[in-house]
Amino acid sequence: MKHTVRSIAALAGVSRGTVSRVLNNQPDVSPEVRARVLRIIEETGYRKDERFAGGDRICIGVIVAYWQDEYFTNGTLRGVQMAAREINAGKVVLEVRRMNSRSDEEYIRLCEQMLELGVRGLVLNVPDNIYIAAEIDRLHRAGVVVVTYNSDLPDSARVCHVGQDLIKSGRIAAGLMARCISPRDQLLVVTGNMEFRSHRMRAEGFLERWKEFGFASDSYQLAECYEQYDLTYDTVRRAIEDNPNLHGIYMATENVRACVDALARVRRRVAVIVNDLTPEARRSLRSGRIDFVIEQDFSGQVYRAIMILHELLVYGHSVKQPVVYVNTSIITQELL
Repeated sequence: MKHTVRSIAALAGVSRGTVSRVLNNQPDVSPEVRARVLRIIEETGYRKDERFAGGDRICIGVIVAYWQDEYFTNGTLRGVQMAAREINAGKVVLEVRRMNSRSDEEYIRLCEQMLELGVRGLVLNVPDNIYIAAEIDRLHRAGVVVVTYNSDLPDSARVCHVGQDLIKSGRIAAGLMARCISPRDQLLVVTGNMEFRSHRMRAEGFLERWKEFGFASDSYQLAECYEQYDLTYDTVRRAIEDNPNLHGIYMATENVRACVDALARVRRRVAVIVNDLTPEARRSLRSGRIDFVIEQDFSGQVYRAIMILHELLVYGHSVKQPVVYVNTSIITQELL
């Protein structure tokens, strides 16, 4: 059996954070507990990954969430590369782990791996649920500083979030849509997994502004499509076929291609507004199949999250703001 921080903690009857503090020779562990943990480590033959041990080097970890669209994965990795060019390489090492699913279990397992590596800071794109909130709180107690990007958990122990002003993004989309369709028209709002704050808040911002314009509460349909092509395609196709007054679609999520493919079956004009200038969104905007793209600086989010940890852990600079917003842009066909 290969022992981990979790199994050592269970055998010693202590938390994973306590084991991590012992492994990294950190304070706030009583002599008795430290001795017990060290004894169990010796008895089990556990060996810590020593790549980042010794000297003054600090390990900052980045867990890359799973997206069906590689645009977001590539954007995350570009942000890591941007930061790697600017960090103090003699003081900091960046460790990146990529997820293969959206499961909470895999997320927690990768956090465990980062903890075993002895990371001092961790950059996470997180679903908004109690399991991940509890994991961030455990990381905090273990002395790991967490900064979130793209999607946030404000009630957890994370020290900062870097991302788009999601409410504002949704409100911008509503303002654009209100100029494209009439008060008599119907609207479809497509979201991803509403467990992710980024999806939920965009939709909330859109509907908040939509009602301020005076559109009726029954003028829209909200559909949660979990970023799945087939579900998004079927939802858009059925909405169009069932409602001849539907003349607007706000894609507050991925899978623009599914929306565009479904629209290819329709002869009437439908205004489409999407988020993120993915390759598919760029092609569809250029061809006139969608009208506007609301863009966020995805790579910049990751870059700034890493640099916040770098300034905090290397130079002791305090985190001045709990939330840092990146720029939001409106892209039209003429800007391509």
